[in-house]
Amino acid sequence: MQELVKVKELASVLRLDAKTVRATAVRQHWPMVKLSSGAGYVLSLLPVDIRFAVEQARREGQADRQDGGDGDSLLLKVADSARDKGQDRAALIYEYQQSGMRVPDFIEAYNAGSSPVLYRRLGAVTVPTFYRWLKAWKEQGTGGVIPKYGMNRGGAGESLTEEEKDLLKHFWLRNTQPTAMHAYRLMKANIPYSTCTYQTALRYLNSIPKMIAGYWRQGAGRFENLFLPHMEQRLDRYKSLDVVVSDHHCLDCVVLYKGKLVRPWLTTFQDLRSGKILGWCPSVKPSSLSIVVAYYMCCIRYGIPRGLLFDNGKDYRSKWLNGHKETVTVETPEKITEETEVEFEGVFAMVGSDVRFTRTYNGKSKARQERFFRIIGEYFAKDFGSYVGSDSRSRPDDVQLYWRNIDGKAKRQDMPVWEDFVSSCGKVIELINDTFESCGSWMKGKTRSRVFEENLPQDVRKASRGVLQKALSRGRVQSVGRNGVKVCGANYWSEELAEFFGRKIRVYSSLASDAEVMCADLDGRFICMARADWFCETGDLGGDIARLEGARKRLTAYAEAGSGEVKASPEYETMLDVAESVYSGDSSLPDVDRFLEEPSETKIENKAPALPEKKTNKLVSPLGEDPVDKEALGWV
Repeated sequence: MQELVKVKELASVLRLDAKTVRATAVRQHWPMVKLSSGAGYVLSLLPVDIRFAVEQARREGQADRQDGGDGDSLLLKVADSARDKGQDRAALIYEYQQSGMRVPDFIEAYNAGSSPVLYRRLGAVTVPTFYRWLKAWKEQGTGGVIPKYGMNRGGAGESLTEEEKDLLKHFWLRNTQPTAMHAYRLMKANIPYSTCTYQTALRYLNSIPKMIAGYWRQGAGRFENLFLPHMEQRLDRYKSLDVVVSDHHCLDCVVLYKGKLVRPWLTTFQDLRSGKILGWCPSVKPSSLSIVVAYYMCCIRYGIPRGLLFDNGKDYRSKWLNGHKETVTVETPEKITEETEVEFEGVFAMVGSDVRFTRTYNGKSKARQERFFRIIGEYFAKDFGSYVGSDSRSRPDDVQLYWRNIDGKAKRQDMPVWEDFVSSCGKVIELINDTFESCGSWMKGKTRSRVFEENLPQDVRKASRGVLQKALSRGRVQSVGRNGVKVCGANYWSEELAEFFGRKIRVYSSLASDAEVMCADLDGRFICMARADWFCETGDLGGDIARLEGARKRLTAYAEAGSGEVKASPEYETMLDVAESVYSGDSSLPDVDRFLEEPSETKIENKAPALPEKKTNKLVSPLGEDPVDKEALGWV
């Protein structure tokens, strides 16, 4: 049902007479509903400024009624001190009613000390003040004698309408973080008849819970770091190698790599208990390969970690590290095509480390790793000679000379090279591990290497170099072609692969060397070790041709051999020989010659009667004795 507003209320709100209101309604076509008590206009269909004025007037009237309402609702809106003082005033009025005295006499006795407890709380009371309390008590009850200065009117923004509040929040709760004045002016532009002041709007915006303001104004990431709880780590619960964390970090320096200036990356594996760096790998661009190299160093030098803690970066989620499955189409011996699933186990699972992932780009989950990156930036990047700064505030003035000419100045050419960076980085990491004392709660002023050794358990799992190299190989499914299998742009060949031409096999490439790959069938059975670039030119034309021709001859001989290794018996060489050998001397077989003989008269039964022979005239040729058949020649 539509809410209606009458002409009398509109005239009061707009401060106009009823005649002017009716004329305006007719001119602007306000929707009207006829009532028994007069005309009523549909409030939701009136102009915005009219609706706003009506809503504001009704809210002010409601606030006035709440100020003078019953005591039960008012007691919930006042502070404790005001509530106690109102109850003391009501108690004084109750004593007056019980005394039967006149007001002047009762107040004189009260001020003289007849009620010492109430006097200590209320102090001296005059006769006019008591008359005022008595009148308010009779009209409103206990709520009438409660001090209005202690009433809670609902907080900041109580005088604002819901539309004003919504617009202020709409313009202020944005990721561009506008100021309160910005939001206030936009609200005033949308509601020109609003009487809200900037101070009122500011108080209301400041009263919005900080968690809500942080989410909408600072973004989900900042909201998570500021307001959401995080796991409290107890590092003393761990032993060395129980949990090892890893991450990439871009160093704030520049090095010369193959003639180009780059900012190098560092991938590290750090023990969570001690903070010691167990393995690292510098790289131009981090990838799953740099992760495997750092993990390989950790396992070779110290042992296999029980658990690994990573964030959800794409490098740490790669198929090589965590395993994957591939669907391959194969042909069964019955020549039926079907799909089979080939599973490759991940590097970490093969070596024996359990992997856990944290929230993406969440530094709190691996805080020790982030602190080490700050240390390596402070003691390595800043002293390396090509520091570029971590932000605009710490960037040196001449940093742009690393990249291009400025104001005619020559570009700097004394850049550290990649080899110097790799060597220096490893030495600084070892220096931090062995000499830097840590003031952490669980370190007690000891170095990282010392804490690692003291907490290293006796049953650390070790891995041999050969086992690690086999485990750290990368597996994939490849088809065998005429030049072998192709892996990363290189062909790998072995004569044993000839049997699998046109079929798919497993190929495992080693991390340590790319000279050979291990080949296995789809079930994982070993086939051979294939060599790289067997048919590539090496510059020795004679040797290259001899190697190629040798392989071609051996494959041709393999194909020519076919099934000729076993000789068949001469009498069973062809199907004619087989038939002759099986059925020779068998008298029960029908004789074909008998079917080709002339039939005899004795054997003919029920023969039809012979027709009379037709007589023909025959001439004797003058050239010979043979008669001439005139009918055959067409003479008759």
